[in-house]
Amino acid sequence: VHYINWSKDGWEEEVPHIDIVINLAGATLNKRWTTQHQQIMMTSRIQATRALFDLFKLREQTPDVLFNASAMGYYPPSKTAVYTESYQTTPHDLLSEIVYQWERQATLFEQLGTRVICGRFGLILSRDGGALPMMALPYRFFVGGRVGNGRQWYSWIHLADLVRAIQFLIQSPKASGPYNLSAPVPETQHQFGKVLGSVTHRPHYTWVPALILRLVLGKMSTLILDTQYMVPQKISDLGFQFDYPTLPLALKDLYSK
Repeated sequence: VHYINWSKDGWEEEVPHIDIVINLAGATLNKRWTTQHQQIMMTSRIQATRALFDLFKLREQTPDVLFNASAMGYYPPSKTAVYTESYQTTPHDLLSEIVYQWERQATLFEQLGTRVICGRFGLILSRDGGALPMMALPYRFFVGGRVGNGRQWYSWIHLADLVRAIQFLIQSPKASGPYNLSAPVPETQHQFGKVLGSVTHRPHYTWVPALILRLVLGKMSTLILDTQYMVPQKISDLGFQFDYPTLPLALKDLYSK
């Protein structure tokens, strides 16, 4: 495995011949969305992917496979729609614009004969980072509860299943295009909180109005309030089996370690 900082001078010379490229580059979304950071969120993803394409198009040997990270933000927020990969849309907000442009840059690799997979990540669950430690923090202090009306969907995935899914898709010759990478059973925020409280032996009883969250977090609140019900149709059709298909299984595993 080669780790290369693409933002420094001369990084191109450090890149050896590569059969498989896994592109996860991108600035964090878990930071207040100032005007400057919104631009960084966009450019860090688009420019990194374009830089990879510009590098490999000048080489005789090109990658066999590109796995490019993407996100469920491709789909419009909805409390009623069920999104599979067959749903097509155009950008409707900042996140969808980022995802649209990111996937568009990734598909340029098809010109090189590279098989391109775009993994639309759900909410990745890990105790070592990401959203879960922040989501669990109120429960740690016995003040966990409903956020907004609690009916917004959380399409989540255990980190271990995500890693296995990426490996599975790379090793599946027929896998190409977008793939929803989330567990088969999304949960509402209210139910997610109840399960989290149960697993961590903490109550789930408070309420944070959506207005308060939008005032405190600004545009970043969209990650919590404006969500999607996403199902992993294509990868399931290929025969992938989740080790943690339900939230209780996933959280019990994470909090037993």
